[in-house]
Amino acid sequence: MIWQIIKKTGLTLLRNPFQLLLLIGLPLILILILGVALGGVMNGETTSIEAKVAIVENGNEQKQVEQFMHDVKESNIPEKKVSAIRQAAEQMAPIHEIKSIFKSEGLKDIVTLESVKPVNLEKVLKDDSYAVIIEVPENFTYQTLRKLLLNKNSQSSLNVYENGEKNIGASVVQNVLQRYQENLTLVNFVQDKGISMDAIQVDAEQITGNIKSVDQAEPVSAKDYYAIGMAVMNVLFIASTIGSYAFRERKMHVFNRIILADVSRWIYFTGVLLAGAIFAFIHLCIVFAAAWLFFGVAWPDVTGFLIVTLTMAVAVGGLSVLVVAISYRLNSEMIINFFSNIIISVLAFLGGSFFPIGQSAEILSKLGNLTPNGAGMTSYLNIIRGSGISSSWEHLIFLGIFAVVLICIAALSFPKRGQSL
Repeated sequence: MIWQIIKKTGLTLLRNPFQLLLLIGLPLILILILGVALGGVMNGETTSIEAKVAIVENGNEQKQVEQFMHDVKESNIPEKKVSAIRQAAEQMAPIHEIKSIFKSEGLKDIVTLESVKPVNLEKVLKDDSYAVIIEVPENFTYQTLRKLLLNKNSQSSLNVYENGEKNIGASVVQNVLQRYQENLTLVNFVQDKGISMDAIQVDAEQITGNIKSVDQAEPVSAKDYYAIGMAVMNVLFIASTIGSYAFRERKMHVFNRIILADVSRWIYFTGVLLAGAIFAFIHLCIVFAAAWLFFGVAWPDVTGFLIVTLTMAVAVGGLSVLVVAISYRLNSEMIINFFSNIIISVLAFLGGSFFPIGQSAEILSKLGNLTPNGAGMTSYLNIIRGSGISSSWEHLIFLGIFAVVLICIAALSFPKRGQSL
């Protein structure tokens, strides 16, 4: 009789192609959409940044350096110190340094630097293609060198115009200029206090040590993540689907006829439980097989994968029989609709089916693992990373306990013989 109940449920599913399409096709479509849409974020890829920068110099920097050195020679500074100041002035020429930074290896692919004549300043200010325009006032280099090398009370500043429509590129340029200003401030402080520059420099060659990897797990791609996330979410709909079929049978007095035929209610109970577990197992296998075929989602440990799938299926079986028992007890399909429309969405969110929210806070990670889909997802992720089944025992035990608790609640709620339905 139990087999007949399972067979009847299977035939009902096969005769409803639309329901099958939702159960099998929907997760595959979601894997494709979410894997492509959020793949860059999941895989740690960065957005391409391009910043077009114009630099407008009101004056010739080299002439300002020569003017500065002329003033130094005219002062009472010893000849030996004059030579050191000349060398420092040539090295610290600010506009040359800024240009060198923007043309460095780390920024040359991001920043496109153009030199613009002062007469064209108004023109480039109206050009929306520029992220930042840097205007260098007259005598900027001269005043900067006087402040840094002679500690004179000289004021100098750059005029920076940012394009509000290119916030990312402008932010990159602004950060570079800020870091350069901080370095100049540090140099000025060190020289003012008479501290040797060697004292603030770090020789990387003197730092020794070993680099040791603490995580040997394989990275998880966006397609892998969402294949698991959509599978463990959509398998929960097996419970609501079986609940809907069972409640329809109640309205058609199938359950009453079973009771009148002197068949134990526990046979029907067990049939629903096994039907939920068996079809959940088949559902997961079909979805993951399609994910392997279409998206290349492969499992390094097939045995571990099957153990997790079986445990997950038993938990779904427990959910199925609980939904059926409560709907029978309340004589209403409302609980089935509530589970399908609300509960599954909440479980999917907490379990991380849509996005790994557990990475933002440890409490969210622990809360997600207390859901059946979250515990199953964590177990699947451990398997696909190559960690093995041993890293997932606590989650599998939770799923087992979860299933037993639901079955016990369902058994207490299931209608007894002679009870009005």
